[in-house]
Amino acid sequence: MNKILIKGGTVVFPHQGVLQDVDILVEKGLITRIEKGIEDAKAFPINASNLLVGPGFVNLHVHLREPGREVEENLLTGSRAAARGGFTSIVSMPNTHPPIDNPLLVRYLLLRAREVGLVNIFPAGAITVGLEGKEMAEYGLLKEAGAVALSDDGRGVQDSHLLYLAFQYAQYFHLPFILHEEDETLSRDGEISEGETSILLGKKAIPRVAEESPMARDLILAYRTGARVHFTHLSTSLEVELLRWFQNKMPTSADVTPHHLLLTDDDVLQLGTEAKVKPPLRSLEDQKALKEGIREGVIPILASDHAPHPLEEKDRSFSEVPFGISNLEITVPLYAKALIEEGVINWVELWEKLSYNPALFLGLHNKGILEEGKDADITIVDPGTKKTVEVSKFESRGKNCPFENWSLLGWPFYTIVGGKIVMAEGSIVESEFC
Repeated sequence: MNKILIKGGTVVFPHQGVLQDVDILVEKGLITRIEKGIEDAKAFPINASNLLVGPGFVNLHVHLREPGREVEENLLTGSRAAARGGFTSIVSMPNTHPPIDNPLLVRYLLLRAREVGLVNIFPAGAITVGLEGKEMAEYGLLKEAGAVALSDDGRGVQDSHLLYLAFQYAQYFHLPFILHEEDETLSRDGEISEGETSILLGKKAIPRVAEESPMARDLILAYRTGARVHFTHLSTSLEVELLRWFQNKMPTSADVTPHHLLLTDDDVLQLGTEAKVKPPLRSLEDQKALKEGIREGVIPILASDHAPHPLEEKDRSFSEVPFGISNLEITVPLYAKALIEEGVINWVELWEKLSYNPALFLGLHNKGILEEGKDADITIVDPGTKKTVEVSKFESRGKNCPFENWSLLGWPFYTIVGGKIVMAEGSIVESEFC
């Protein structure tokens, strides 16, 4: 069968900001009809009663670890985690071993993604060769090979002159930047946020200014060059203020992570190494500012910063464990808890920030939108069923997650990619469904 008929659901149109009770017919990988009362006996039926149906979620920030660190994650396990989490498209960060700084590696990732065949994987290429911050990568060749953005995620670009030239050069190829902001002279050897908790635990601190000062620099560089920039994983109140001020002068965007909206530096006392993440968890005041930025639309995109590590890597002393949280399968219900249950935004706005806005930023015109003739990338969410997080059952190889046993609402129920059902009722579909 090559048809799917989704009936009885409440359909989310994030680009219009509305909900409608209509049916959706999918045929040969495309959306062919959206209207009430569709009937087609040849189509595979999905009963979406009491469910929300919308464009597939697009995750702007995911670490898949392949090539070189497949023990932590690979394209297959990461894709399975993405599909289970309701994501139909993900952007893979280039801080692999070796880094994705040349067209050969971009093509390798795209070939492997097609072999896996679960979700759309869009590689980000490196800003600098080897992520070393010394020499620009070949942006034209990266774009030609299939890179959708540029990032040195995991490290901030320290050289202002190099980044100034990179911002100018990348415009010839219409490549946007996804910026990890970190002044390494300020964050060096730091482990948690500067404050009372770092003093109490005797841990080396990462001050807020380690993120804020390079962000201010890069906003000015982008303003002067016209580069398209996106600031990933914001964590401080001043970053929100900086973004708010510059958005009145130029197009710019940013995202947050669910853990920065649900946890604070105080939680490190109880969670220990599971809460070691970069940027570090900040204060309750910072968290409130992030939520206000989301409510206002200053922060237009939500991402995950899925950073998987095997459990044994987190079973070390605090100073030895790597930064990162594995969360790809629970990103949506975590955001539902942080934002919808607290009344910050509604489901339509959440969908906009998880699908339409990131697709628009990347220039993926057939993604993040439900329209006849567009790609049949569709996510169906059950907003009313509560489930408990069981990290041991993650599809991801990363079991480093502080949300074990949390009870959450808003779980993805179906994931459809290119007209193919890849996840049904919370489980990966192991054989051809339709």
